[in-house]
Amino acid sequence: MKKKVLAAAGISGLLMAGGVLSASASTSGYDLFKTAVKKTHTVDSFNAHITASLTDNGKEIYQVDSLNTLNVKDESGNSAVSVKNGGTTTKVDYFSKADQTVVKSSKDDNYYVKQEKADKKESNRKEHKDENLSPQMQKDVEAIFDAVTKNYQDKITTKDGGNGQTELQLDLSKNQIPAVGQAVVSFFLKNIDQQKDHVEKAEFGSLQFADLKPQLPQLKNNINVSRVVLNGVVDKSEYLVGQEATIYVSGDDVNGTHHDLVLKLSNKFDQLNQAKVSSVDLTGKKVVTVQEKHDGHED
Repeated sequence: MKKKVLAAAGISGLLMAGGVLSASASTSGYDLFKTAVKKTHTVDSFNAHITASLTDNGKEIYQVDSLNTLNVKDESGNSAVSVKNGGTTTKVDYFSKADQTVVKSSKDDNYYVKQEKADKKESNRKEHKDENLSPQMQKDVEAIFDAVTKNYQDKITTKDGGNGQTELQLDLSKNQIPAVGQAVVSFFLKNIDQQKDHVEKAEFGSLQFADLKPQLPQLKNNINVSRVVLNGVVDKSEYLVGQEATIYVSGDDVNGTHHDLVLKLSNKFDQLNQAKVSSVDLTGKKVVTVQEKHDGHED
């Protein structure tokens, strides 16, 4: 279930993976952010408003707006998602609990229900248990982030956001972005065509999840991340309640056309430990039972 928390948190996982916002201009700020991250990832329930957009040479080609509620303890959640991909807008309502997933999209009138098999459900529970880090492992992970962020600890700005909130910001120019970060982005964009072959082919009737993914230009040459701006908001209870990331990437595609890409990600948390997950009443609805398939095999 921790993975579902990261999925709903969105940017929280991104920032932790990059390890670049785990610092501030002072030791107290640094400790505050680490405390906030750890506290936020232990909440039992929350609401998350997640948005994302992608522009290519100044034209918006992708936009997502998602309202999510998750209860970690009983493994349930619901989401209302709107995806604008090119000129098409698709809306999806998603309901889940430990052994069932219900999907309703704007593409048809059906409610698609996927029942979790007992063996997979048990496997997921074991995986969730295995995800919990021991105290020593937590200390080791913190030590790694401390080392990774050493060169950025004087580049974070902090300020009073009012109402007991603290705002954090990191603004990195091209020359300040680690070489490994540049290499990872370049590798990803150069190999998009190969990655598509391995995308999970999940579908619910006329809704295919592959259609909800942005169509990125396949850059081949002169790829670089020119700027990264990260923001975080820690509330008076030391929870990380807001995050934003803006990433600027440029490069040339296989035809020599230059692209300036701007990816914006944002999330806001509220109702921490108080959120109520909505269920769906299937009475009188057009219900279709589905079985997800991976590489031609049913789950």
